[in-house]
Amino acid sequence: METIDLVVEKIVNGGYGFARYDNKIYMIEHAYPGEFVRIKVKGNKKDVYFAEVVEYLEKSPYRNRPVCPHFQECGGCQMLDLDYNEQLKIKKEIVKEQIRRIGKLDDELVFDVFESDDITGYRSKMEFAFAFEKGNLKIGLKKRNSNDIVDIRKCLIAPKEFNNIISETKKIFEALNLKIYNPKTRKGEFKHLVLRKSFSKNELMSIFITKTEYISNYKNFKSLIKEKIRSDSIIHVMNSSDSIVLRGPYKTIKGEGVIKEEFDGFEYQIPPTAFFQNNYSVTKKVLNEFVNIVKKENISGTLLDLYSGVGLFSIYLAPLFKHVTGVESNGVSVKAAHSNSNINNLKNTSFIKYDVAEFISQYDKKVDLLIVDPPRSGIDKKVLTKILQLKPKNIFYLSCDPTTLARDLNKLSESYNIEFIRPFDMFPNTYHIENFAFLKLNNTN
Repeated sequence: METIDLVVEKIVNGGYGFARYDNKIYMIEHAYPGEFVRIKVKGNKKDVYFAEVVEYLEKSPYRNRPVCPHFQECGGCQMLDLDYNEQLKIKKEIVKEQIRRIGKLDDELVFDVFESDDITGYRSKMEFAFAFEKGNLKIGLKKRNSNDIVDIRKCLIAPKEFNNIISETKKIFEALNLKIYNPKTRKGEFKHLVLRKSFSKNELMSIFITKTEYISNYKNFKSLIKEKIRSDSIIHVMNSSDSIVLRGPYKTIKGEGVIKEEFDGFEYQIPPTAFFQNNYSVTKKVLNEFVNIVKKENISGTLLDLYSGVGLFSIYLAPLFKHVTGVESNGVSVKAAHSNSNINNLKNTSFIKYDVAEFISQYDKKVDLLIVDPPRSGIDKKVLTKILQLKPKNIFYLSCDPTTLARDLNKLSESYNIEFIRPFDMFPNTYHIENFAFLKLNNTN
């Protein structure tokens, strides 16, 4: 086995340690800046070589001992053993590099990271997979760079209650010998266990996802989970798709069938299959930052919220605007946004179920503030072009991927001044970083 000894320069987007050696670029799993490592190459794409560490010849002083038994193989966290302040510095550098390299913009626009109040137990939603291997039931997360499942006993970024639910679920499934879905053969029943927690209301929701509606031994399954699983709501989702975990029709086995969250007096009901931000304390900081900018810049009038979900931003900002329109393609989320608007007694909001690209292609009204919170793939090209034609006075762009954010900001900078980019650490102990970019229409436009 051929090995190479080299020094890691930095961490790049994707969480890899970056090193150069003999005119080649190496992307190294689980290697931190300044570390001297012995590596083994696993594969390459053109001139980039992907490698793993065989031996740490000199470790980073910021590397702490990992306190999770699954850390070496689990793909859930990448930086769990790195000092938190160091994580924040690295994440800021990742964002700066993408803004500079892909956005061709000044990286001084990137502000310091808003940290998370909690760095363990912070996740309000976790998706665990069922697997049956060599006669053993597993409930867990995917291994790094693999579809194999790590059997999770205790996940540190999950709330403690999630670990208890996993443990109880395992006992029930083993006792009833329930059928686990196999994605290779596409046979079996149970696919995933998705757990949600409301941090403001301290509510729990357990969602069991099966391939079809049918569950063998359903009567016993239903009575045991209602008795043993400590959850305010228990949901059964039917999902035939193998590409998306949480979607499809569902029925409520126990409880109200929604989970409630509250921010500064605004209450939200979140249906089982709807998207919602995954870190309560950091989401609160994002909302506060939005309000601060709206007040400081005297923004009022009309707000257009694209990819509006269950109405989180629209509803929170509604009292500061004459009228708010939210656009979302997910029907379950739109329905929830309507009821959330009613719960909060708002009369100036409207939510529309529509594909964002189709909606905006026909839209021609004046926009004082545009909020975009697109999926990881960023804003669709047609949508970007139309935004530049519409010329909203101000844009709040919230992004979970610094690469697509940088690409989109490059295009928007044709007509907009990018005031700043503020990273928010929505996902501590991972390389993921949320970013908020504030843009103002250029006066010459």
